[in-house]
Amino acid sequence: MNDGQLRDLCNRFFDAVESHDLETLAAIYSDDLQFWANVTGTAKTKEENLQILRDGKAVHRRRTYDDRQIRTFETGFLAQYSCNIVQLDGRKRSLSSCLIAQCKDGQITRIDEYLDSSRFSDASRRPAAK
Repeated sequence: MNDGQLRDLCNRFFDAVESHDLETLAAIYSDDLQFWANVTGTAKTKEENLQILRDGKAVHRRRTYDDRQIRTFETGFLAQYSCNIVQLDGRKRSLSSCLIAQCKDGQITRIDEYLDSSRFSDASRRPAAK
């Protein structure tokens, strides 16, 4: 895949998560996808990740991936971004994040996501933002 194709795939991924378009995500994830996150230390399969996103809709009013900085390399892309979440109760959280994706034949085969997990405990101690 070339630079333009990888950038397009990256943006389609984030846009699909933002709009809760699980059909698009299922199409761009390879069947053997492994999605690892530093906050859990475990890798999830394609179906497990899609279920997490389904469940997440019940607790998040909105989730956006802003300030995307995308760099591509021969087999994938790296994206740095701000993950901004508005929960159903109106509380807001913003996490600095980085995601590294391995890609093949127009699909994502592996994701390693790094979230600033220190913000989870900070956000839980602060009053809700308005």
